[in-house]
Amino acid sequence: MEIIPALEARYRMRLTPLVGGAEARTFAGDGLVFKVYPPLAAQPGGIYAARLEALNMTKAGLGEWVVEAYSLEQYGILVTKRYPGANFTPERFSQAALDELAQFFVRLHAIQEPGVVSRSRLQDRLRQFGSTLHDLPQAQQLVGWLWQHLEEIAGTPQAFCHRDPHAGNILLKHPEAQGVPEALVVDWIRAQADDPARDLAILTTGTLVMLGEEQALASLQHIVAHYPEPNALWRRLRFWIPLTYLHDMHWFRTKEPTGFEAAVAEKMPKALRFYRNFKLELA
Repeated sequence: MEIIPALEARYRMRLTPLVGGAEARTFAGDGLVFKVYPPLAAQPGGIYAARLEALNMTKAGLGEWVVEAYSLEQYGILVTKRYPGANFTPERFSQAALDELAQFFVRLHAIQEPGVVSRSRLQDRLRQFGSTLHDLPQAQQLVGWLWQHLEEIAGTPQAFCHRDPHAGNILLKHPEAQGVPEALVVDWIRAQADDPARDLAILTTGTLVMLGEEQALASLQHIVAHYPEPNALWRRLRFWIPLTYLHDMHWFRTKEPTGFEAAVAEKMPKALRFYRNFKLELA
């Protein structure tokens, strides 16, 4: 990217690329991370995106990690402190990290937002997944089951949610690091009002499931138990976790069709097992 030499000159350090997301490219320097948003296009970009993510981080209680957000040659630049850790892996996950995530999401979801979960939006998603996965009998069966639970989800008060806490956005602390949280949730550009259960569903299907289904379930229950009304939240997960697996299969068919068959083979059984084995009361 042509903007990188300008950043290196400005900060007098060499930048190395990190794994980037769909919205921006990310680079690391000496104790800093640089998120570079391209000029404003169809998607939120440029300085708007950089400032939005900085504001979302601050709202989530992570303002101490934000250094600055500004425009440079029409690019939006978000500079944050570099967390001494690495992406989530099962081998590095610990009880301390699980407790950190539980406490963090409880604090995050205590931030109330206007409005309630939209019935029409849920209906649109079920219709969309039913159409995309029209040739999969098990998907059709699952969509039919989820239609029965709309009354349990629609009208739920919304809270501030990350909306994308998959493993690539969960960092775990290096063992030798001091004075930082055991885990850190990054990439806040998509954060907005939603059902907290949806956040936890994505965390489960995109992160905790890497621990194995049994341990993922136990970890999810541990997190939910920290909430003020755990059983109400827990029951909504009967809807959101299977729906999230359906979303993943829909995504592969529409965005990465070469991985669709493998995604179905992996995710469909997990979605069905979670729904069929679901117990209404938190263990």
